Amino acid sequence: MVIAILTAFIVINVVLKLSFWKLWQQALWAAIAFLFIWLATDFASEQSQVALDAMLNNPTVLSNITVLLTIETAVCMAFCFTSLRTLFKGTQSRWNRVLQWYPNLLLFPALFYVLTQSVFYFTGISFGYIALGVGTATFLTIVGGAWGMKRLLPEEDIRLELHFLLSLLITLLGLIGTANGQILYVPETEPLNLKVLGTTFLFFALLFGIGFALSKLYWRIKKIKHHP
Repeated sequence: MVIAILTAFIVINVVLKLSFWKLWQQALWAAIAFLFIWLATDFASEQSQVALDAMLNNPTVLSNITVLLTIETAVCMAFCFTSLRTLFKGTQSRWNRVLQWYPNLLLFPALFYVLTQSVFYFTGISFGYIALGVGTATFLTIVGGAWGMKRLLPEEDIRLELHFLLSLLITLLGLIGTANGQILYVPETEPLNLKVLGTTFLFFALLFGIGFALSKLYWRIKKIKHHP
């Protein structure tokens, strides 16, 4: 369950990052993701659900996932800080030029997880059709999601703030859910504490709402000062 939630947040975070790219660049990255799914289908079809579940419950594997999540989200947060500096100072730093073109590589293991789960779920259906369906859905999600995110939130600072908060949430979920192969601070009889996860999500949603309101207020005051 935690892996599925992390996968969803990783995909959303990738869509947010790609909203800073041009449309043809988004389409190119979506095509690469589609090609990855198509090429990984044979390997995914050879996997055993029992073996995959055992691997995802292995403390060593989960610790490695936590490290990768932490590194990835640290890069995302660095991009947010350097982009805000560029936005407010008007000069782009060298680090921002580099970080801007990092498309979040954890998308690929997340897509592989989605592909394997689709293979397990849609039994009796050709693997080629499953790969085509997952690949098409991924392509449309990346391109349509990035375009929609840019249309819904045209202010770059708001998208950067949301990108930062989602990265922080992914880090916390990774540390809580994968550190020792189980959800920490939860009784063994309860596999997933939805109340804790819901409270965490609402907390970050509240932070985003406060940041959104303060940003709107800041730009309104700045506009009034420039146009009295």
